[in-house]
Amino acid sequence: MDGKLTWLYAPRRMLFGCGSVKAVGEEVIRLGGKRVLIVTDPGVLSAGLVDRVLESLKAKDLEVDVFSEVQANPTSENVSDGLSMLGKGGAPVVVGVGGGSAIDAGKMIAALATNGGEVRDYDGVDLLPKRMLPYIAVNTTAGTGSEVSRAAVITDTERKWKMQIVTERVTPDVAIDDPLMTVSLPQAATAQTGMDALTHAIEGLVGRNDSYLTDGLALTAIDLISKNLRIAYADGGNVDARTKVMYGQAAAGLAFTNAGVGNVHAMAHQLGATYDMAHGLANAVILPYVMEFNLIAREGKFAAAARAMGLEVPGLSDRSLAFRACSAVVALNRDLGIPRSLREVGVREEDLGMLVDKSLEDGCVTLNPRTTSRKEMEELWRRAFDGLLQEQTEEGIFDL
Repeated sequence: MDGKLTWLYAPRRMLFGCGSVKAVGEEVIRLGGKRVLIVTDPGVLSAGLVDRVLESLKAKDLEVDVFSEVQANPTSENVSDGLSMLGKGGAPVVVGVGGGSAIDAGKMIAALATNGGEVRDYDGVDLLPKRMLPYIAVNTTAGTGSEVSRAAVITDTERKWKMQIVTERVTPDVAIDDPLMTVSLPQAATAQTGMDALTHAIEGLVGRNDSYLTDGLALTAIDLISKNLRIAYADGGNVDARTKVMYGQAAAGLAFTNAGVGNVHAMAHQLGATYDMAHGLANAVILPYVMEFNLIAREGKFAAAARAMGLEVPGLSDRSLAFRACSAVVALNRDLGIPRSLREVGVREEDLGMLVDKSLEDGCVTLNPRTTSRKEMEELWRRAFDGLLQEQTEEGIFDL
């Protein structure tokens, strides 16, 4: 890590804490806006969360259009439709309200407004010539980290491919993380988005672009999420747990957007594109298998993750602690009702070859800490499909 040139990307401004959503209107004015396009999804709209944003905007006499047709895995068609509404209304500021789906779709609506073209024109790293319109991301989950990231992930439905637009030009101007916006989040969504955040933290910790800054963020996230996600899942109204998980996911978002993610995401992207599977669910099922695969490349880092989870036992080697971290993720998945295998979530065995091919084409695989051959990727998919995990260390078997 020493001597490596490091960049750190983050929103220009972050607002955090209970009630921070009330500042949306003020932030729009600060960005020079008089009219706003809200980008959201039907679930967030029906839950009444958009109403809290509208209250703040209307208190500042701002004109508002609402585009609420974003899908769970946002598509290029969603972006085109939202862009059409933006053009009709002429809003100079875009506000994404939701989880990663709405926020990512909003980013690309704002980006195409200033750059033209189609989403697929910018699939890759640093391909967007101009910054997007002024953009505020209001997070309603505690998982994706999109509100603080320099990436937007959009599905190309024709190719069944997750496009990854990675550039600082889609990093939000303002990120708003109000834990009270997550209190009504259903249990399954709490579990899946929380595991999405933990995946970001763990992959960010061991990613090839890691730094001392991202390590600190990732370990903070692992600490907060691993110790509070069960509580938030079991008691959605526990604001303290919700707050800690939301802090954790924001730290994880900052970690992964700078350190990168690896094989978990390279694989999970294919499940979203092929089966329209929720991204957090895909990450959660795959995470233990990739952790186990990467263990020999980052033993010390995984041991540090175990310590952040409170799993250290005097006398245990880093290798044993690393296995404990993997075991802890398996146990957390179990407690959150996450299936253990891809077979259980509807993946078809006959698709495994295609999923291997696409995973190896995904840019995230290049940042995985352990170089992955085709044979190894095939084995990863097979183990995740069948639910085959290593369950012991040199010191004995842990309770999974």
